[in-house]
Amino acid sequence: MSNLTFVDANCMIGTRAYRHPSSPETLQDYLRDFEYYDIQAALVWHAYAQEYSQDYGNRFLLREIGDDPQFIPQWVLVPHWAGDMAPPEELVAEMLSLGVRAARIFPKSHGFGVSPEVVGRLLDELQQHRVPLFVDVSELDLAGAIALAKQYPELPVVLCGESWGNDRVIFARLHEVPNLHLETWAFQGHRHYERFIAAFGSERLLFGTGLPFRSPGAARMMTCYEQISDQDRRNIAAGNLLRLLRGVQGASGRQVPELQPAPDHPDDDPIVATVRAGQPLSNEFIFDAHSHLAHPGCMGVDSCALAYNDADGLVGTMDRCGIVSTVCSSWSGITYAAPDANDMTLDGAARYPGRIYAYGCLNPNYPRMFQEEFDRIFATGRVVGYKPYPPRQARALTDPVHRLPLSWCNERGAPVLCHVGGGGNRCVSPEDAAAVAPEYPNARFLIAHTGSSWDIAERVAKAAKAHRNICGEITYTMILYGLIEWFVAEVGPEQLLFGTDCVMRDAAPQLGWVAWARIPLEAKRKVLGHNIADFLRIPLEARRPLAQL
Repeated sequence: MSNLTFVDANCMIGTRAYRHPSSPETLQDYLRDFEYYDIQAALVWHAYAQEYSQDYGNRFLLREIGDDPQFIPQWVLVPHWAGDMAPPEELVAEMLSLGVRAARIFPKSHGFGVSPEVVGRLLDELQQHRVPLFVDVSELDLAGAIALAKQYPELPVVLCGESWGNDRVIFARLHEVPNLHLETWAFQGHRHYERFIAAFGSERLLFGTGLPFRSPGAARMMTCYEQISDQDRRNIAAGNLLRLLRGVQGASGRQVPELQPAPDHPDDDPIVATVRAGQPLSNEFIFDAHSHLAHPGCMGVDSCALAYNDADGLVGTMDRCGIVSTVCSSWSGITYAAPDANDMTLDGAARYPGRIYAYGCLNPNYPRMFQEEFDRIFATGRVVGYKPYPPRQARALTDPVHRLPLSWCNERGAPVLCHVGGGGNRCVSPEDAAAVAPEYPNARFLIAHTGSSWDIAERVAKAAKAHRNICGEITYTMILYGLIEWFVAEVGPEQLLFGTDCVMRDAAPQLGWVAWARIPLEAKRKVLGHNIADFLRIPLEARRPLAQL
């Protein structure tokens, strides 16, 4: 596959009420990102139109982007009834005369919903001209988007930010609404594109970054690394969005850009050069600090469908991405943690020696089983670290019940993978880790999902600076823009670890989050594998990339 060129279907520009200092600020910042990530153009709406005034923001958008072909304008619309926007016939006619070929609505934030009595006239007019309508899943959920698309069958509807947890609905109902499309930045489920395309074709997936909030490098990885055809990749990367924009009837003015080949990037480091080409990182030592598996043949766990969740599925995805090793726990281990749960992980490690390592799981609500499992798998050295799970088992990390496995980790310098989140006894917070870290100074407390929010990331960084045995582990669907660069600058590369949560999320976006980060190559290599290998005391001569196994 040659390097792909992308057109972004989900990008907000402009001065907004709150901006994290790590995120892009000016149009030049966006253009630098477009050049780095091979994004030829982006469909953009203005923050003013979302956060202040729709009419003013839409017009300001056109002034701000001028005639730059890398910015394709999108207007934010509200119904006309209150007089804050022109009647639909006038509004859509003006849009089309200015070359504005896409619309976006915020029915929850802007307080109008999607009932036909309120938005029907507007949506009828958009439908008449086949103007694609974009809406975020936080504004209209999947069921609501399906109902809307059904009501307006000739209106292209694009649901942005749909995540990996709704497969049981997606695969049941998207056959009903061929006009409903999904934008992809959060569509990160394991082998998601492969399965979606088998059911619906590739024409309904539109690449989007979620700029300025999300990492464009992570966002492009599913398109490059899923087991799909090159034509499907081209459809998702740019073709589908351009086709929808060209299908708008009655538009004039600004033209839809013609797709150009991706340029050369002679200054790429070897990791960026490899992921830019969509090739596995088989010549780098990549070690995933956080993964899961389930019983052989498993396609679902608990509240959602999770595809190919066994050891074979995990290793297959590692091979696809170039990940040589991982430390995993079983889904049943973080739930009930009976012997069969740990055996599942140990069996995977035995089948794939050097590829899969095991975290041990214990259930503190069953004291006898807790002690027996500790004696069976920890005391005998069959696992390499501890995975407590207060969110399900309701025993906080600070509860004395954890002293036995934490002491074991302290004696060996072993990792403790701590899921951040929850509340009350179900909580694991950076502050919990900071409370126990001094008592176990040799254990390594890995705060999972450090990238789940800037609040969590900043609290993890504070704890990590105070306690050098606390580290951040990145994985989360949010793929925050600039998180990797910020943490490395704030704390240092030695206390940040690459993890995927595979085989729930696909490994590719999490890998891209680090691989595309603008940090020194050696720092990148520490985060991608050498830090967790240090904690597991794997000798340097044994740290071989996948190509050398």
